[in-house]
Amino acid sequence: MKRLLIIALLAAITTITASAQPYDYDVDQLRDEWNKTITVPNSDAPIVEKLFQAWNKKFPTGFAEIFDTYKKTGKPGDDDFKVDYAPKNGFIEIFGEYYFIADVDGNYLKGDTITKNQICQAVYWNLPNGNKLFGVSVLVTGECFDNCAVFFYEYNAAKGTLAPRADIVKRVMDKVGDDTEIFVQLPKVGRDLRYNDFNSLNDKIIKWNGNGF
Repeated sequence: MKRLLIIALLAAITTITASAQPYDYDVDQLRDEWNKTITVPNSDAPIVEKLFQAWNKKFPTGFAEIFDTYKKTGKPGDDDFKVDYAPKNGFIEIFGEYYFIADVDGNYLKGDTITKNQICQAVYWNLPNGNKLFGVSVLVTGECFDNCAVFFYEYNAAKGTLAPRADIVKRVMDKVGDDTEIFVQLPKVGRDLRYNDFNSLNDKIIKWNGNGF
């Protein structure tokens, strides 16, 4: 009986620990592998949702599961996450915030409480050639760093494909300074991008020129 109680207690602890863990994904791996054409299945879903799901199927991050739960229940299924879904704006944001205790010496002391954020934004807008530009921006913070990346694809509805636009990604990162610790915010309203280089109190803006940045 005592052994069964110990096993049950360990199982409970494991469950609590697992539920408190963030949806880990490797931003460096995303940055290395993003530049691939993605097939977009036929769907009656709003365009931003359809493209977001296709991207997550190709590059699983856990955000798709949160979004699916939100669509089914109206809640993300995890109290640490919030979902902002605005299909008329062509915008999705999934924001997660966790707290954990530092276990290494770095920018924080051992035992310090650290806030860890995970964000995924997705947006699309129209291109002059009739296609759509689809953007995804991700952020994960750790004990001593932020790791961020932004990706752009051109959606051709006739072909059902998302083709990588490395040229646009390069132009954006050239303006940001190719700093992988800076989160590029995708717009819910308008077409301009925003970011903060942490040396400025104000967001900096990357202007949309009608066909790129």
